[in-house]
Amino acid sequence: MKTNSEKFLKPKNGPVTFILVAINIIVFIVMEFMGDTRSGGFMLLHGAMNPYLILSNGEWYRLFTCMFLHFGIEHLANNMLLLFLLGQIFERAVGVTRYIGIYIGAGLAGSFLSFFYMCLMGQNDIVAGASGAIFGIIGGMIVVIIVNRGKYSGISTKRMIFMAVLTLYFGFASAGTDNAGHIGGLVAGLLFTLITYGIPTLIHNHHVDLNSEKTYTLDNNEHKEG
Repeated sequence: MKTNSEKFLKPKNGPVTFILVAINIIVFIVMEFMGDTRSGGFMLLHGAMNPYLILSNGEWYRLFTCMFLHFGIEHLANNMLLLFLLGQIFERAVGVTRYIGIYIGAGLAGSFLSFFYMCLMGQNDIVAGASGAIFGIIGGMIVVIIVNRGKYSGISTKRMIFMAVLTLYFGFASAGTDNAGHIGGLVAGLLFTLITYGIPTLIHNHHVDLNSEKTYTLDNNEHKEG
């Protein structure tokens, strides 16, 4: 009998999650060999998000590249642990194609909201990290659990919402956290999962329930009315 820990350690149970974690780790190692990932200037030179460079130079690609950069080993470790554990469950729930779309879509939405918020507030910070995409998974898991009648893979709706609130709280309580990106990723994950997985699943389940209703055969004492 397989334990839960064994399921998490097998790439076939979450291939895209393993690939995403591997990409982030490889990028970090390469960046560390090239310089100091804790340096804002160094990160800015290699794809971190910054409002001034996007607006003045049109470097919109930074909204995407910043998703695979991390400020130091602790930042990387925290994000990859959450992605590794929660990502595999979400990937199995929604499927590979939806998972990739939701992950990237939520990450871009988080980056854009962060960019928009900084422009609105007149800030010119340097932003990097997979947090927006990971919050997208958290938001997506809330939808998955609700659609599956309040529980999925041992996780309840209350537990998932509590996790989301707690993670957001730690972000607001810590200095230097991109809270706008977190919120943007969370909301995008909720919406994208609802549209691509939640609504289709509910419609399918409703259709199956209707088709599974019992039918009755008339016996000799019954008659049909035209």
